[in-house]
Amino acid sequence: MSNDRTHDLARQRLTELAAPTKAVGGMRADLLEYRPIPEHEDDAHAWLSCVLALEGVAAGNFGVGAILVEEGGRIAVQGHNEMFHPRFRSDRHAEMVVMDRWEGSDPGACGGTLVTSVEPCPMCLVRLSSSALRRVLYVAPDLTGGMVRRMDSLPPYWAEAARGKVFAQARCSPDLVRAAEQIFLLNLEELTAHMKAR
Repeated sequence: MSNDRTHDLARQRLTELAAPTKAVGGMRADLLEYRPIPEHEDDAHAWLSCVLALEGVAAGNFGVGAILVEEGGRIAVQGHNEMFHPRFRSDRHAEMVVMDRWEGSDPGACGGTLVTSVEPCPMCLVRLSSSALRRVLYVAPDLTGGMVRRMDSLPPYWAEAARGKVFAQARCSPDLVRAAEQIFLLNLEELTAHMKAR
């Protein structure tokens, strides 16, 4: 998918996004003003993952969005965190949502790149390591829960499963890294407290 089509898709999603809070409305306005920068190779996909992350927050979930881009550039799957809505499911991280849809729609699916707005957690990293993906890119690091920067801590089996795949930060503008961080933090404390109280 060309950057222009990705841009149109992200703008359409933002236009349709209802902002339940002032903070979501402010981030929506900021993302609507953003224009992907061609010099940053992953900028358009990173921007779309941020748009999806904001959809997650608006729906009452954690602010993480993800897309799966096939080898030819087509965006095959889009999703966001769904842990709390429509019902509580501890496994419905954005990466899991996207992988379930991708693998469920084409059992022979392989190759491609997953772009997520925030660095994958240990659970998601293990799933992505054993998948048929070739690359996993994240927009913003997660200093407390992210696992990509700690891959040397994986048990040997999972480290071996990840070998040959690319796990890296997306090549995108610093503005998108900040946006992904801010979206992730919008309701993080509230939902974390809710999860601990279950």
